[in-house]
Order: sequence, then C-alpha cells, then structure tokens
Amino acid sequence: MSESGASPFSTKSVLIIVVALVVGFLAFMLLLAYAPGLKSGENGGAHGLSRSAVGFRGLHDLLEETGLDVSYARDPEGGTSYGLTIVTPQFDSDPERIDQLIEEGGYSPTLIILPKWSTMQAGLDRDEVAAIGTGMAASVLPLLSDLGKLQVTGSDTREGATLVAPDFDARYAAPASLQVMTGDRIEPVIATPGGDIVLGYVTGTETYILSEPDLLNNQVLSSAERARAALTLIDTLNYEGGPISFDLVANGFGESANLLVLMFEPPFLALTLCMLAAALLAGWQAFNRFGPARREPRAIAFGKRALVDNSAELLKLARREHLSAENYVGLTRDAAVAAIGNPRGLYGPELDNWLDGLKKDGPSFTSLAARAHRARSRQDILDAAQALYQWRKAVTHEG
Repeated sequence: MSESGASPFSTKSVLIIVVALVVGFLAFMLLLAYAPGLKSGENGGAHGLSRSAVGFRGLHDLLEETGLDVSYARDPEGGTSYGLTIVTPQFDSDPERIDQLIEEGGYSPTLIILPKWSTMQAGLDRDEVAAIGTGMAASVLPLLSDLGKLQVTGSDTREGATLVAPDFDARYAAPASLQVMTGDRIEPVIATPGGDIVLGYVTGTETYILSEPDLLNNQVLSSAERARAALTLIDTLNYEGGPISFDLVANGFGESANLLVLMFEPPFLALTLCMLAAALLAGWQAFNRFGPARREPRAIAFGKRALVDNSAELLKLARREHLSAENYVGLTRDAAVAAIGNPRGLYGPELDNWLDGLKKDGPSFTSLAARAHRARSRQDILDAAQALYQWRKAVTHEG
C-alpha cells in the first residue's frame, strides 16, 4: 500500500504539466492579441481575402506568382504606399478608413473596385456562394461622396463585346450584366462601345474607380486570356512599379491596437521577457526547495518563559535593568519572611539585621543586598541575583 498522504503524481509528471500549462497560456495570450489580424476572411465577401467567385484572393495569388511585391494592408494607422493600393469597399466598410484612403489617393495610385453581386451561401463552404442579384454598388456610393456625384447603372452592352481600352495592351470582354458608372469628376479609361465608363480616374487625383469587378475578381481565373488582361490592367495602373497592397482595414480585417499586442512587440517585449524569466526562476526555486515550508514564528510566544523573556527585553530597551536587582532584593526578603515568619514584627534595617542572623556561615543578607544595589552590568546583576537565591534556599531550606 502507498504511504498515506503521498502525492499521486511523480515529480516528472508535475513538471510536464506545469510546462504544458505555461506554454498553453502563452499561446492563448498570443492568439488573443493577434487574433483580429489572423482572420481568414472566408465569408464569401468581395474583398482581397475571399476565395469566393466575387472575391479577389485569386488576383492576389496571381500577382504573387508573377513575382510582384504584393501584400495585405492590415495596419489601421498605415496609409497607402507609393505603389498601387487596391480598395474593395462594402456596405459595412469603415467610412473613416475610406476617407483616409481617398485623401492619400491623391498622391499615389489607388484603385477602388465597386461591388456588384448580391450573394448567398450555396454550400457548407462559406466561400461557396450563389448570385441572387446585382446593384450592390449603390450601398457604397455614400462612402465615396468626396469623389463627386457618382451613379452606377447596368449597361445593355452584350456579353462578350470588346470594351474600348486604348491605354491597355489587352482585350477586355464585357461580362454578363455589365455595370457602368457616371460622375462629374470621372474621366474614362476603359469604356463600352457606347461610351459608358467601366474604369475611370478622378480628375486631379491618382484615384481610379472600377465599376465592373468581374474584370478582376476570382472569376477571371477561369480563362487564361482574362487572367492576362487582369494582370495588364494592374501593371498599367501601377506605373511607378511599387508594391501592390490590398487594403483589408476597410473590410474589417485590420489589426486592432491593444495592450496585449504591446506586450509582444518592441520596446515592451524586453519587459515581457524579463517578467517571464523572473516567473520561471521563482517557479524553479519553489520546485527545488529543500524540506517543508517553514511557518513564520509568532511575534509573541506562549508560556511563562516567553513572558519573562519579553519582560527582560523591555527592561533592556528601557535601560532599567539595574532596577531589577533592587526589586529582586525585596522579593527575596518577602519570600524569606513568608517562609520563616517575623515573630518580633520587625521592619526596615532591623528586619535585615535579623535576617543576617539566620545564616551563620557565608555572606549575610545585608551584604548581598548591598551588592545587588551596586550592580549595573548584566553579569553583575545576574551574579547578585544568584547569590540572593542561594541565600534564600539556605535559610528557608527549599529543595
């Protein structure tokens, strides 16, 4: 049988459990800090992370495969780079972020792709969607009011018709339900044969607006020709040859600033590592402690001995130790009289002289009392008290 009270876990098992808990806690804190920036974006939306038919993950991967510097912009405080920034606004996009991108779009090329399709989930995969209609662009036009009076409508251009794109070395075929736009500040870059604008730029800025997302979304991957045309469009707009970024902040996939993130990034990362090291050292010390934990002693102990020791310490602190010898003289006198009696009713010096006669050999009571009165050091007081104690034992026959 095992010893009563023995731990059911071995030292090695406890150590493994503790290490697993520490690693799990750190992983949880990291995920909690960076979770907003790790969202997959697989919700069937029309943004740069979506793999659905209306999303733009295919364009991102296609650009990446061609060796271009392409990335996702998740920093809410970050703006546009000198390269091309692609913005895919939705009805629930952040208005402040859209305003920031429009303002900075006056200095670097920015492509705003308007939404078109209204979709619903068509399977277990959230990125598998089915179209239920068009007209979603109207929901984002209020966000683009700083770019002039925009209007988006459908076009009667037949599917497959060649669009007019004089600045692009590629053929662009009109998709089904072609979406076009008009605006008081919009100049055409790609248009229909009838002159309706499909891709235009805002006068006085470097901002481009594409009304027909089917020219760039994941559907272009169904044809090599359409994919090459999409690459040509992006390459032409990115005329400075800088990095290409898909803005995700406006779509709700940006990194959120919080205190946990600060803990894991410089300069506060050093403080976090120091605190972690201190916690590990404290745990290691507790794990290797020798013997049981020692309880802190009482400030005031129990018993007569403790009472005497405390009283003596108080006398020492008050510098009144010499007075204890005089008091002990009176205590010895009273003890002797109580044990023998005082048949003559003597008091004062007469009583002391009578006590001297009780012991014929050795020092008398008065000499011992005088010695105690003269004592000042601790050793002298102790010697005088011991001598008085021995005298009292001799005359009262104690012990």
